[in-house]
Amino acid sequence: MEQESFENEKIAELLNREYVCVKVDREERPDVDSVYMSVCQAMNGQGGWPLTILMTPDCRPFFSGTYLPPRARYGRAGLTELLRAAAKQWKENRQTLLENAGQIETYLKEQERRIVSAQPSMAMVHQAFRIFADNFDQKNGGFGGAPKFPTPHNLIFLMDYAVREKNKEAMSMAETTLIQMYRGGIFDHIGGGFSRYSTDERWLVPHFEKMLYDNALLVMAYVQAYGLTGRNIYAEVAIEILSYVENELTDKQGGFYCGQDADSDGVEGKYYVFIPNEIKDILGTDEGERFCRKYGITGRGNFEGKSIPNLLENEAFEEIPDQQFACRKNKNTACEDNRKENIKKLYKYRISRTHLHKDDKILVSWNGWMICACVKAGAVLKEKKYIDLAVRAEAFIHQTLMKNGRLQVRYRDGDTTGEGKLDDYACYILALLELYKVTFRTDYLSRASLLAQTMLQQFFDGQRGGFYLYADDAEQLIVRTKENYDGAMPSGNSTAARVLQTLSEITGLTKWQEALEKQMSYLAGAMESYPSGHSYALLTIMNILHPAKELLCTIPADANPDNSNEVLKQLSYLSETVPNLTVIVKTTANANELKKLAPYTENYPVTKSGIQFYLCTANNCMPLVSNLDQLMKDLEVHI
Repeated sequence: MEQESFENEKIAELLNREYVCVKVDREERPDVDSVYMSVCQAMNGQGGWPLTILMTPDCRPFFSGTYLPPRARYGRAGLTELLRAAAKQWKENRQTLLENAGQIETYLKEQERRIVSAQPSMAMVHQAFRIFADNFDQKNGGFGGAPKFPTPHNLIFLMDYAVREKNKEAMSMAETTLIQMYRGGIFDHIGGGFSRYSTDERWLVPHFEKMLYDNALLVMAYVQAYGLTGRNIYAEVAIEILSYVENELTDKQGGFYCGQDADSDGVEGKYYVFIPNEIKDILGTDEGERFCRKYGITGRGNFEGKSIPNLLENEAFEEIPDQQFACRKNKNTACEDNRKENIKKLYKYRISRTHLHKDDKILVSWNGWMICACVKAGAVLKEKKYIDLAVRAEAFIHQTLMKNGRLQVRYRDGDTTGEGKLDDYACYILALLELYKVTFRTDYLSRASLLAQTMLQQFFDGQRGGFYLYADDAEQLIVRTKENYDGAMPSGNSTAARVLQTLSEITGLTKWQEALEKQMSYLAGAMESYPSGHSYALLTIMNILHPAKELLCTIPADANPDNSNEVLKQLSYLSETVPNLTVIVKTTANANELKKLAPYTENYPVTKSGIQFYLCTANNCMPLVSNLDQLMKDLEVHI
């Protein structure tokens, strides 16, 4: 529409004469996007982008649509005709337009009131699993037909469900999807990272745009799969995603950029595709032919006469990452084949051939997800460098995107802007809690608690439950919405529920538990008709309904530093791999601060008897032990 209409001089003249034009960045103003997307869905039965709204000067909409061609064609309304007709109506029949706008506003307000609180139950969880199972593509993985989106939080739900319910079908669905996505062209086999979605059911031809949040959530899914199965392929995919993020999307100050465009030189996918002769020119004839066979690069091509590298026809696909990860693990470069060097050459050639535009905004909410991903990868893969990446990114947000104790939305080129929305608070607090779970630094827990208090005060509906999208003291729009349905990312409400549940388990404080109960009643009511659309909230429901475990470790001041560090590494691994396990570390140094944040920890003294462990499950505590190895065996996860 920008190229066809907004840059068209005649349409621009019409717009400027009859309308006040406003272009909204939906990443900076998700509240505006949410409200008017709700309008579009209410008026048309569906939404989408680009979103086109005509509204009164007081922001009450009377027309909504998505893409509109410059002029009417093939039965589709044209922008030019619409603009002229609406301007005529505004001058000659304004009262009717105002009445229509009033009806839409009333309808939107009534929609929110229709959600009736309910009790969270395993029946909802089982129903969601059955919906996923009924829509599962047994051959290609994923759900439904084309286009196919990764939606990693659905896969994370299935893996959690598999562990808790000992359900191998759920695990198989998640694994098949993770494997086929990696084999397809949606994964960039040259530069790492995943594209936004696949245009076909096989995951072969993507929409080539890469987004930070997709890759963050996919790291979490692949790392979880590795933790459960031990298959090297999952670890290697996660490593290659993180390598892509570190190389392409990491700001020199530590924050993470939003993503990269699909187009190069105005052509979608041009950056990513190859012909066989290009490969042979770079790698040599013999090595080039082997590479082409391995990655499906042919003279016929699989995308507009050229080839997207993929492993869909390569039955030996697991050997590649298996060998790569084994080499990394053993730090033995001699065992690698030529793949790594070949990939480097092709990557360098690809960059020199053409370039991709980078969206270098740094958004708090998306950075929150990537921090969570780095933390999980660091703990499970036992690679400190990923935790260091997370620590650095969090420090950047804390120093740059906090003003007077409140979050901003985005940073770019030294400029910060926007009042933080629910997603910013929920995702950033979750990131702080994830950092606490693997570093056991009480400053992360302290800051998470303070921000969660602000989130409750500014966003929470204390009467009916649920968090509003924007704050009490922010600019007020025509309606104040609560988003609860998971989209490409988990909703702010489901993320906030996870925050409340985590704080409740770590601190034992009643205020978090009471807020969590109200929040889960709201979410249970919202998800009753279609629970699979709320998979991230279902993770919290499973946590609430299954017995919680708590492991508290005390470390005296005179403990051997090497031994203490090894214990902390093992505890961070447990914290990220055992469902519903809360790990607390109390030391001589943090005892007083921890007592303020989690008063019950006062009951567990730090003694001079060395490092000790207290494990409790459903209010039943095991005898005090000093052997972590035995505890780890007791906590081992089986499907």
